[in-house]
Amino acid sequence: MEERRGSVFLLLLLPVTAVLLGTGFSNSPPPVGPGGKIGAMTLARGIEHKADAELWGSLGCDGVIPKPGRYRRTCSVPFVRRLFIGYGDWERTRRALDSVWKQLKWDLWLDGRHVNLSRFGTSERTLYYFRPAGGKNVILREWSVILIGVTPGKHVIRYRSASRSLGTTDATWTFTTR
Repeated sequence: MEERRGSVFLLLLLPVTAVLLGTGFSNSPPPVGPGGKIGAMTLARGIEHKADAELWGSLGCDGVIPKPGRYRRTCSVPFVRRLFIGYGDWERTRRALDSVWKQLKWDLWLDGRHVNLSRFGTSERTLYYFRPAGGKNVILREWSVILIGVTPGKHVIRYRSASRSLGTTDATWTFTTR
């Protein structure tokens, strides 16, 4: 009879354990999707051309990551209302890009908040005479994320892409808006 009580206890304990493991034992907020807020700023789905500026490139934040590893970079950017913060990967051909992209698992955090990248989707564009590719044209696939209402001050963006065969790239940019 005691074995049976133990079995009933175990059957009751399993669902409770599953719920606790599923929530991660934390009170962290859910990942932010399009329309979600981080402080007074709003995340929106959109391509680089729909923003006032792009964090990488002309604003001076170095977005080129040459190989897997951990990177920390700092930059200042002028105040803009709509800042494109989508990041991604590039290859010389779509076939090569598709192959790499299928292997990668991407994560983004903005000011410590996890962002649900899959809800933003991706876009592609050609970069002509791209210096890191030896001056060749490349296809860039990037997450379609725009930050609206960027507040003045310091912000932290962290992108991580990971794959068993390609390694992990964990890059953090701390940028200050003036």
